[in-house]
Amino acid sequence: MIVTSSGERLPILLGRDGLPIFEPTVFSLSEVRSKNRASNTIDSYLRSVMVFLLFLDLRNINLEERLIVGQLLSLGEIEELVRICRLPVEKIHSMLDEVQVVSKQTISSVVSLEKLRKRSSNNDEMRIDGSSAATRLRNIRDYLKWLCLSRISKHGIDASLRSSLESSIQYTSNAIEARLPSGAYNHSRIDQREGLESEVVSLILKVINPQSQETPWSDEHSKYRNELIILWLLNCGLRRGELLNIRISDLNFRESTVVVVRRADDLSDPRANQPKVKTRGREIPLSTGLLDKTSAYIMSHRSAIRGARKHDFLFVASGSGLPLSTPSLNKIFTVLKKKFPELANQLFPHILRHTWNDIFSEEMDKNRVGEEQEKKARSYLMGWSETSGTAATYTRRHIRKKAQAASLQLQKNIMERNDD
Repeated sequence: MIVTSSGERLPILLGRDGLPIFEPTVFSLSEVRSKNRASNTIDSYLRSVMVFLLFLDLRNINLEERLIVGQLLSLGEIEELVRICRLPVEKIHSMLDEVQVVSKQTISSVVSLEKLRKRSSNNDEMRIDGSSAATRLRNIRDYLKWLCLSRISKHGIDASLRSSLESSIQYTSNAIEARLPSGAYNHSRIDQREGLESEVVSLILKVINPQSQETPWSDEHSKYRNELIILWLLNCGLRRGELLNIRISDLNFRESTVVVVRRADDLSDPRANQPKVKTRGREIPLSTGLLDKTSAYIMSHRSAIRGARKHDFLFVASGSGLPLSTPSLNKIFTVLKKKFPELANQLFPHILRHTWNDIFSEEMDKNRVGEEQEKKARSYLMGWSETSGTAATYTRRHIRKKAQAASLQLQKNIMERNDD
């Protein structure tokens, strides 16, 4: 991740030699960045291209040689690419490592790849969700189109080669499009992501209390900071990027509010991978209890970290005092997962955003707030537009419970009529 003099974050795909890979770099600059896409979008494209390059290594495909004669991928290779795009990058790397080991033993790398594919094909736990895999494939399709078009546009290209490249990219694009994984794989499941149960929340709050004997952190700053982080996520329903972007100057202790501000490409942010505010800016009210804990953290714990005096980001690293990074925030939840192994698949920062929405729904019901008014209030506090349909993603538990209660009442009414 390069930080330019203007503060822009520019992702670059590096090769094994540590240098930028030429064609992916030109592609990201000319086709993605030139359209004023966010650095996260450029990052997504380059990570997809990385998966594609790993696939070429797995299949021992020399794409440059094929492009010279106007060819791309066969149907079998495209189907293999689709399967590879459903795997986490870590798994793809491990497959490549195994193939290289087997290749050194003079066994065909293609055969070994087939064995590895069969070994992992039935393991759904290794697969990423369909929408993410589809994004990878679309990005790879766009990259292949660009590769072909950049060669077609060269002066003096042979007419037959031009025709072959045009046919190849059309065939490849259609084949990829026809095999895009459906998002229905996740949407049809009954175990879609929901907020945490109230009993689980109570247990977590008990453990993260700095005075608790069960707290998994040893140093004082980490204890109070980590408790406050979880309280902020739970009380305000913030995304990770929004939380890590909060500055002390964003807090208004007199009015008991905090403003969530979009600060893309902030020069004053020393983090190369700058956490981003993806949703709209807004002002959120804060309870007296949360403000008191925040003030105590700033005055008694954050102030004791020397490096924290150089900036006003609220949450800082315990040792250096630098603004807390996204990996460091994730590590807090990794530690909690070890404390609650039975919740390993549930404990991550974003789950508290879902939990906030469950609690918010319950409060709206208690106060008999109308559906339209509730939707507007939720959209504002979450940073969505009023016409956004995102709320459905965060209200699954509440909707499910209301539907189940209505179903039980319906059954009760029918049985009572039957008894009569």
